[in-house]
Amino acid sequence: MEVDRQRAVAVAADAFRAHGITDADATQTAEVLVSADARGKHSHGLLRLPRFVRGIESGNVDPTGSIDVVSETGGAATISGGSRLGPVVASAAAAEAMDRADEFGVGVVGVHDSNHLGMLGYYTDQLQREGYVGIAITNTEPAMPPHGGSEPVLGTNPIAIGLPTEPVFNLDMSTSAIARGTVLHKKEISEELPSGVALDADGQPTTDPAAALEGTILPFGGAKGSGLAIAVEVLAGGLVGAAMGSDVTGTYHTTDPCTKGDLFLAIDPDAMGASDFSERASDFLADLTEREPAAHVDEVRLPGQRSVERDRSATAVEVDEELWTEVRELVADE
Repeated sequence: MEVDRQRAVAVAADAFRAHGITDADATQTAEVLVSADARGKHSHGLLRLPRFVRGIESGNVDPTGSIDVVSETGGAATISGGSRLGPVVASAAAAEAMDRADEFGVGVVGVHDSNHLGMLGYYTDQLQREGYVGIAITNTEPAMPPHGGSEPVLGTNPIAIGLPTEPVFNLDMSTSAIARGTVLHKKEISEELPSGVALDADGQPTTDPAAALEGTILPFGGAKGSGLAIAVEVLAGGLVGAAMGSDVTGTYHTTDPCTKGDLFLAIDPDAMGASDFSERASDFLADLTEREPAAHVDEVRLPGQRSVERDRSATAVEVDEELWTEVRELVADE
């Protein structure tokens, strides 16, 4: 069903407020979730709201927690999120990275003691809109094995990169063959997975999303995706003082405390001596989109181009009818 975008944000914010979240944090988090739905990324949209609420009810979200810089040197800093809602902490970290980039040319900000931040590309989009190159990574609770393994010990560990260009370039990808949020979405709408992306609890290939959630998701590209996932695990987890591997909890099973970490980078192109970077990069990307498409596609598109443009213009979002009923019921669930 189609829901007016402003109404979707208002109802989602009311659901958060009904569970003790402040007005500002409720609205900010609702906007992040609805932005995902506007982009067609329903796995990280309102579908996540009931899980956020379960985290609040379990005491894993502190509505008034303090977001503090606990370590800093030049352009680098680490933030403790005070167990606030993840989108609130992530937005604060992105802002801190921009402030440090203004002063030092590059801002690198790590985060621990936060919660699930929603769609990672939301924050690199924030950064690139302000003229920075934005890079963000985060680790998640175990969902896939390392290449050659059978036991899930790595998260799906997404990577996002935004460039201050027109046309839009805003890469947002998990290091798994399919995002766990997408598997959850497929389960909710009773749709099978593509083949070759998941194993069931017995280590057998499966296209059943429920079986995949009980088993493992596979890295994309075999050893390549596995290698990236390991790097994200260490950089977004260990480097910022958060958990890694099997010690990561609370990103999917939100009734558990959230122990993951995030890392945000803001790069000022001027600090690299590239005052014409945005113009040159935009020309290059525009040239790519104007290339002759392959026979089986309509056009050459850039990562995030269509979804971000859709988000910027959307006045309504598509929401599953049963989910919308559940979200509205959470407004009265105190």
